[in-house]
Amino acid sequence: GAGALVVTPGMMEGPCDAYGFSLQRRSPASETASSSDAGEEARRRCEKREKKNRKRWETEWPRPVQVASQPSPSRTSSLGDWLRWRSLKAMCREGIPATLRGALWFEASGASGEKERATADYGSLADAGKEATNHQIDLDLPRTFPDHPFYQTAEGRAALRRVLVAVGAYCEAEGGYCQSMNYVAAFVLLAVDRDEERAFWIMAGVVKRKVLQDTWSERLLGCRVEMEALGTLLRKRDPKVAAHLAAIGCDVSYFATDWFLCLYCKSLPSETVARVWDSFLLEGPKVLFRVALAILGSCRGEILSCGNPGDVVTVLRRAQVDLHDRCALMDQAFAVGSLPMAKIEKYRSRASVSAPE
Repeated sequence: GAGALVVTPGMMEGPCDAYGFSLQRRSPASETASSSDAGEEARRRCEKREKKNRKRWETEWPRPVQVASQPSPSRTSSLGDWLRWRSLKAMCREGIPATLRGALWFEASGASGEKERATADYGSLADAGKEATNHQIDLDLPRTFPDHPFYQTAEGRAALRRVLVAVGAYCEAEGGYCQSMNYVAAFVLLAVDRDEERAFWIMAGVVKRKVLQDTWSERLLGCRVEMEALGTLLRKRDPKVAAHLAAIGCDVSYFATDWFLCLYCKSLPSETVARVWDSFLLEGPKVLFRVALAILGSCRGEILSCGNPGDVVTVLRRAQVDLHDRCALMDQAFAVGSLPMAKIEKYRSRASVSAPE
């Protein structure tokens, strides 16, 4: 369906997922037949569950788009607004069908509002950009999903370059282009069926409205605040794991920086990333924290037996490559208990992050 990349024979050897990424392990040394079979079985189970959910989307469409385009309801909102938003939130948590993802992400991310208010259009922004920024983008392009068939082509790299140049120019007040945005934009471009303009406005919505300010600043101050907030959250939710990590000198930033800087695009299988984004764009950054707790929870026993930070990073990297059971991961993420944004804000406010000398 739309939203999924069509991979032609010969572009990539072996089986691919819906977005054209190889399903072969990125770390062949740890490949086992049973783990690949388990991953394939998990993908089939999820597809079956999501197919049931798709009927509800098709019945209610286009109401979800209208609800997603409104700000999330506050205490002063009408009961009807609140109930409609709650219903959409539940539907997004079960996964948006690939064919509807582009349209709904465009509304939920705030992209449509950004586009309406903008004085510049995508075409002019994609030709703009500072020389130094564009040079950095050119350095980052060959490193961005180099095994993906679309980004092996001149056409794919040129499309991604235009999106990144436009993001850098449009989001200059937020710090402009920053390394790691390349992975995020590359994933979004595939998820919206290579529609450059839609991918750009979704990126603009994410930078300006969905992540903590300064997440992608030169010194990554926002990301460092999120790392401290995650550390606090882990101490509250799983004191035993938090104490063990502290005892072996493993700060959460050693393994979670990529999660928050690349919004999981570089860490998890792409079909799983899409499910994370279905909720992240609607509900905001608290979903990133929920997913972090779910990943750590799924590796809890192994983490507790690790004797040093390197082992923890290895355990998590190996586990996240195999997280094809997107339904189980998201179920676990939303089973960690209540996590209102006010709580995240409180943990952020306690962070003692300052710019390094």
